[in-house]
Amino acid sequence: MASALPYRGVMGDLDRLVPSGIIEQWVYHLRRQRSRASDAIWLIDQGFTLHDGQDGIPSHDATARWRAEQETVVEEVTALLALYDKINLGKADIA
Repeated sequence: MASALPYRGVMGDLDRLVPSGIIEQWVYHLRRQRSRASDAIWLIDQGFTLHDGQDGIPSHDATARWRAEQETVVEEVTALLALYDKINLGKADIA
């Protein structure tokens, strides 16, 4: 059985189902992660900055890197949640 999931070839097909309560916990945490990333982007857009440094002394501005990382989090989590919704609606092509 072919799969769009890259890890299947390495691990093989799983013979057990994950309980729905655990899936719901994962989805809850994904939504929180996306919300935190969105909040960080909003703060940066409002003028807040982040700096790398040591002992409380900033060495260089890390705002652009941090914003890019948070944008990636939002994009990836949104894609995972869309897949979750499609699976629940029976519209996902995961075979």
